[in-house]
Amino acid sequence: MGPAVPVVLLLLMLGSCPYSFTKKKTLQSVCGRPVYSGRIVGGQPAALGRWPWQVSLQYAQTHICGGTLVSEHWVVTAAHCIKKEQFISLYSVRLGSIEVNHSSKGKEYYVSQIITYPQNHCVRRDIALLRLSCKVTFTDLILPICLPSVSKQQLPLPASCWVTGWGQTQEGLYPSTLHEVEVPLISNEGCEQLYNPIGSFIPELESIIKEDEFCAGDIQTSKDSCKGDSGGPLSCHIDGVWILMGVVSWGLECGKNLPGVYVNVTYYQKWIKAIISRAQGSSGDCTYVISCSLLYYFLWLSWDPPEP
Repeated sequence: MGPAVPVVLLLLMLGSCPYSFTKKKTLQSVCGRPVYSGRIVGGQPAALGRWPWQVSLQYAQTHICGGTLVSEHWVVTAAHCIKKEQFISLYSVRLGSIEVNHSSKGKEYYVSQIITYPQNHCVRRDIALLRLSCKVTFTDLILPICLPSVSKQQLPLPASCWVTGWGQTQEGLYPSTLHEVEVPLISNEGCEQLYNPIGSFIPELESIIKEDEFCAGDIQTSKDSCKGDSGGPLSCHIDGVWILMGVVSWGLECGKNLPGVYVNVTYYQKWIKAIISRAQGSSGDCTYVISCSLLYYFLWLSWDPPEP
């Protein structure tokens, strides 16, 4: 087919990667400060721009989980959202939209690397970092959330935080628009008693709520995260900025008898920041990712069959 094939391939790759032309600002100066502020199970639809760090994690263009933008290249989600047997090249994230369907507005970025925390029998370690193939352009609708810092570790948490996602609002009903709900935080001791009421009588039993988890939700008013919200953020407003304090992990019977369980991001803050810091400067604005099907297509175009 001649030199036209690599030229077409190059144009396709360039067209699929948006570049960042924004003024140079530090991450700390832009994170957790949405331009728009307006005022899940028991929740309500979210206003556009209210949660600019909210991510729809998709596989083969289908929403599978939530996620949270924490820098120009990185998204935090739940480890159980990632399946080892699946192709990394088919994972993508959608930013800047409250609509989950593919025809909606927003920006799509492909995932080039997935990092999960090494497993340990004492904790679930349900957290993963996704490196995006292109540098994200921050806009009024796309901004990162702040990560907890060591200095804030000892600060008292607010009584309640906000969970957002496209998970079930009723049995079998998944909304197309992002939903938000304010949920009270529950101490690990209180949550353990709810999930394991006989644990106080049998101290030898292994704790159900692990040291890297905490709970949030209001079972009396049915305010909770649910199936489809996994990996999404629990955002807490602390000292005038929004901070990612939790990642939706698991629960039983959404909004009924037990609160939702979240990964404690503070527990993993050093690991997250170490991964992001090591990756800085390791690549340019874009790492190109081509799916297998696209690669096979171009190999087919460039193949010259032998003469009969």
